[in-house]
Amino acid sequence: MNEFAIDPRESGFTRLDLHQLFGNDRPVVLEIGSGKGRFLLSSAVERPDHNFIGIEKSLHYHRVIRERVKKRALTNIRLINHDAFLVMRDMLPDASIAEIHVYFPDPWPRQRYQKRRIIRSEALSEMRRVLVAGGVGIFVTDHKDYYEAAAPAIAAWFPSEARIPGPDDPPRTNYEAKYRAEGRAIYEVRFRRD
Repeated sequence: MNEFAIDPRESGFTRLDLHQLFGNDRPVVLEIGSGKGRFLLSSAVERPDHNFIGIEKSLHYHRVIRERVKKRALTNIRLINHDAFLVMRDMLPDASIAEIHVYFPDPWPRQRYQKRRIIRSEALSEMRRVLVAGGVGIFVTDHKDYYEAAAPAIAAWFPSEARIPGPDDPPRTNYEAKYRAEGRAIYEVRFRRD
């Protein structure tokens, strides 16, 4: 591991001690699919009293975020370049995450690939396991079919509320800013761990 990036290919899939990883006991926020890091970076700056873990499967985007974190000298971010389901299942401790954010994940629209979607039963089971009691999550997509499959899947695991972000909701990611400018519909599900 370098100062803030964890590579499970080198370290192995071992349970992380988040207190040791960050050097404090602040609440930990998890972003699945961090892309270029807009949400992760702005949140880490705005909320210095929280720790952030960004999981990004794309090595290219992982490197982009890593450089941005380094440039800004943010000490409350850790990055993991791997598949989010495996990271949650094998690396995150029970009841260790205060918030989960999933913005515009790959919708895998073709039927035979839909088992790769992050919003699926086994991944939701892991989200439930890692969230603290009272922990919250948010899933956002512009893909109507994915949303229509995801909303009831999330509701099967969590109390949840579906909503459409309004003009007063600031865009959280580059995709959201772009899609809103194009006039695309955005769908959101907020959920909570009892």
